[in-house]
Amino acid sequence: MTLVAELQRRKVFKVGAAYLVVAWLAVQAASIGFPAFDAPPWALRIFILVALLGFPIALVMAWVFDITPAGVQLDASTSGSKRLFAAAGLLIVLALGWYFYGQPSFRRGDVATPVAATANSIAVLPFANMSGKADEEYFSDGMTEELLNMLAKVPQLKVVARTSVFEFKGKGGDVREIGRKLGVSNIVEGSVRRDGDEVRITAQLVRVSDGFHVWSETYDRKLASVFALQDDIARQIGAQLTHSLGVGPTVAARAPIDPAAYDEYLKGRALMRQRKDLPTAIEHLKDAVAKAPNFAEGWSSLSLAREVIYWYVPMDKAQAADWLVQSAQSAGKAEALAPDSAATQHVLGTVARDHFDYAVAEQHYLRSIAIDPSYPDVREDYSELLYQVGRMPESATAAGQLVQLDPYYIVGWMRRLDAVSALDDRKEVQRAIARIRELDPNSNRSIFGALDYAMAYSRDDEIRAAMAEIEARYPSQGALVKVLLPWILGDAHADAQAAQSAIKSLGALQRAQFLVARKDTDGYLQQKDNAGPLGLTYFFTDMYVSKPAGQAMLRDPRVKAKLAEYGFVAYWREKGWPVGCRPLGETDFECGVDAATVH
Repeated sequence: MTLVAELQRRKVFKVGAAYLVVAWLAVQAASIGFPAFDAPPWALRIFILVALLGFPIALVMAWVFDITPAGVQLDASTSGSKRLFAAAGLLIVLALGWYFYGQPSFRRGDVATPVAATANSIAVLPFANMSGKADEEYFSDGMTEELLNMLAKVPQLKVVARTSVFEFKGKGGDVREIGRKLGVSNIVEGSVRRDGDEVRITAQLVRVSDGFHVWSETYDRKLASVFALQDDIARQIGAQLTHSLGVGPTVAARAPIDPAAYDEYLKGRALMRQRKDLPTAIEHLKDAVAKAPNFAEGWSSLSLAREVIYWYVPMDKAQAADWLVQSAQSAGKAEALAPDSAATQHVLGTVARDHFDYAVAEQHYLRSIAIDPSYPDVREDYSELLYQVGRMPESATAAGQLVQLDPYYIVGWMRRLDAVSALDDRKEVQRAIARIRELDPNSNRSIFGALDYAMAYSRDDEIRAAMAEIEARYPSQGALVKVLLPWILGDAHADAQAAQSAIKSLGALQRAQFLVARKDTDGYLQQKDNAGPLGLTYFFTDMYVSKPAGQAMLRDPRVKAKLAEYGFVAYWREKGWPVGCRPLGETDFECGVDAATVH
């Protein structure tokens, strides 16, 4: 009798098929049931391993025993037994190999090697939207952000900033691996299900080192008590951290908010975060504060939205000035309601900077950072302010602190690139450009970062190398720059008409850099005059970072007058002069003193 016939006679095939069906159903049930009872991740893996090991055992049992009318009896035949036992042994080895070596989220040494992270550190992963409606992502995202903000108020707790945690949204993966990438020892994850005026939130605290669920809870509440719900979750997580890490929760209760107002607020914040359809974002935020006029966070977000719209919506000077007036009015409302809020101090600083009062802006930014060191948005503006007034080492340091707090925040890396380029720190320039390209290979800095750096120092060989790279990576932009570069460098054969047309297609800041590189003071002053007030905050830096072209422009009397008009001189007299600028008595000054010494 052949081996196949013998297997059929002993019903080994039937037993094996039946076992696989039952085992598959059991694993599916376990994958749903284990998380519901807060079982740690390793419990499901053990269950799957047992199911795999049971398969060869079931085959051997079917081979060895036979069901007869007289009951289960041992089959004395040994024909083919060695081959079947060898196959069963191989299956057992494969199952063990899968468990210890084959799982991408459970490599050998994962648990044995502790994560190199601060003990009192945590990341709040984006909560899953379980409402079944894609257009309600804003609500689950908003709940995530609000919980993150609440945990950031717990003393001594390092909380990963929003941009970095949202980098992992919808990507799945083992929480331990995500924790390692974010450099934290704890992770909060969960889900949000919204149904009318009711919401169910499931949250759990996971220890990164071993994937153990430290705490889990499900909440069913009315939306009218959404703040109380967020506060409760933050307090319970804080309490768990107190027990295991010695971190004390001090989450203050917040006043209730109209659910409709909160919904409008979350919609507006979501659009503003995405920098999409800012006019609609502003309308949502206006509706939020109309429904909840004592909601300080709504007013501060409205102030920021009214300021940032300048960079994303075409407008003339009068429109830009009107937006700034409205931004200041919203900031005043936030100050009246919550003067000691980090967000309020942030928007007050931004309003001051937009009105060229850089020293006051710096005071507000520093106060905001002191109130909430984990709040990344103000750190970005603080680094930018330091760059704009020529304090490059401090700007580089502030940007470095920002990307350490929020390593996936591309704007933070842009601030870092600006500062280290001005310092001519080639290694850090290359590092920043590489990181920006990882985060968004099609961003403006990804494309032009190396070229801008080479042009600032008039390094012809590097300019040509950067041009070649742009043409290879980004052909359309390469064609544009190929038209502009000969004109900028003063080539007699340059097509001036084509260059003038091409430069109009660039963004305001990029256009200014090209005009400075060409030493076109008239064109630069005209462009800035048409740009509106926000673009003027870069007036000094555009020339300061370009050597030697910009240094010569800084000595122009018209430029000197503008530096005084736009508040730079007042700031320098109070805070100190940047390298290359100096006072001349009580009323005069000069910049571009010695281009060779400006770094």
